[in-house]
Amino acid sequence: MTAIKRLCQSEFDKEKYKELVVFIDCNPSFSIYTQMALLSSDYLIIPMMADFTSLEGIKGILMLLSEQYPSESLKKYASKVLTFNKQVKRFELKLPKIKQFVFNNYTSNKGVAKAYKYIRQELINFCYKQYQRCLQYFTRNDNSLDSLITWQNAYFTNIKDFHSSGKVSASIGTPLHQLPDKGEKFKMPDGEEIPLAKHRYEEAVENIKSLVSKL
Repeated sequence: MTAIKRLCQSEFDKEKYKELVVFIDCNPSFSIYTQMALLSSDYLIIPMMADFTSLEGIKGILMLLSEQYPSESLKKYASKVLTFNKQVKRFELKLPKIKQFVFNNYTSNKGVAKAYKYIRQELINFCYKQYQRCLQYFTRNDNSLDSLITWQNAYFTNIKDFHSSGKVSASIGTPLHQLPDKGEKFKMPDGEEIPLAKHRYEEAVENIKSLVSKL
């Protein structure tokens, strides 16, 4: 609660925080907490992995935003109960727009990478179709992205799974972007030394920079 209090105070300190950006991380369960996060946000950044559970997650988000139901049975059920979208319309609430899709956990292993690429493209194709159908739920809704390739370049970013780099960063309390200046061996809290190839976490930092440049 103290963190929320400090955040609220900072929001009104315009001189100190002229470009304050707040990220709200929430789980994909579409619980009341996720709905509160949606209504508190201006934009959505949707993390994805190359598996079809991500597809179900995207369908769930679209159901919340636009009442697009993947089956007639769900549509019929929603018509009889009180839904999130009905409440949004009733109280004239503002919903966030989709800003970016982020793929993580990609790999350079040739066999795995080939399978990953196939599933990844399936997800991109599905998301592009939703963009064509529902421009109003995306940040760029002026038809300027008139092909799959240009749309994909604008809306999709790869973030390599941090693996050891991320675990070391979290364990020793050193921000990821500072690791390249700290050497290639790191002592964990239990005394064990973990070697890290410098180019691995430099690559992770570059991935983050690429994402931030699109936000």
